[in-house]
This record gives sequence, structure tokens and C-alpha cells, in this order.
Amino acid sequence: MLINVLKSMGFRRSDNGDYWFKDYGNNVMLKVASQGLNEVEIELDMPMPTGINPQSLGNPEEVIKSIINSPITKDLLQSLLHALSDLMSLRMIISMVN
Repeated sequence: MLINVLKSMGFRRSDNGDYWFKDYGNNVMLKVASQGLNEVEIELDMPMPTGINPQSLGNPEEVIKSIINSPITKDLLQSLLHALSDLMSLRMIISMVN
């Protein structure tokens, strides 16, 4: 079922088949790997804006606040918005299935 959801959202399988990914441009990519039946790992790859405290990465509110307040381009901000939207949708779908 997860594979069908990923395909419908525009994700593609990596060349080695280890994970599914979606490229949003501007070096923003979302990767999804399944370790088992109920284990799904979601990774957001993005350029790290300057001024983000590495200790704040565990707190999503601080990360989003830092991204909004950092000097990034409109295109990068748009890529991040789409990636975060898909990330939240995936997390909601996974929790509904489990």
C-alpha cells in the first residue's frame, strides 16, 4: 500500500532500490525507506541555512522558525514548503494505516 501512495505522490525508486525519493529542486529531496512492515524512515535532505543552531534540529518549531528567518531565496522556500507538505501527508497516512 505504501508503494502505491508513494507512486501517486510522484516518488521514484532509487537506482539501487534502497529507498523512494522525490526531488523538489534547489537541492531539496525527500527520501522514504521501509525497514520492515511497520518501520518507515523519512529523511528530508536540504541545504542548511546559515544561523541554525544544530542543537535546535530536534525541535521542528525551531527549525521552521530558523528557515523562515534565514536569508533564503523564494525558490528554495517554495521547494521546502512542498517537501514539508508531502512529509506531513506521509506521516499522517502512515499513522492512519498503523
